[in-house]
Amino acid sequence: MTTAPSSHHSEDTARAHRLLAEAGPTVSIPETATVLGISRGLAYQLAASGELGVKVLRLGARWRVSTASLREALGITSAAA
Repeated sequence: MTTAPSSHHSEDTARAHRLLAEAGPTVSIPETATVLGISRGLAYQLAASGELGVKVLRLGARWRVSTASLREALGITSAAA
């Protein structure tokens, strides 16, 4: 027996798609965490170890993630985002 996705999950997915649709060329690590459905701390940990699975840019003390790389990792085309 399968169950329908919870409305919370659907809301999270819609929020992630909306964030990517409205994003510029890069997004923050917390925004990336939201899109991936992981904690902010885990996202920073994975970015620091090179295991986040997307292109991470270190700009001084700031960490940014390539929006195109994030969309690609999720299988989302720009038009579908």
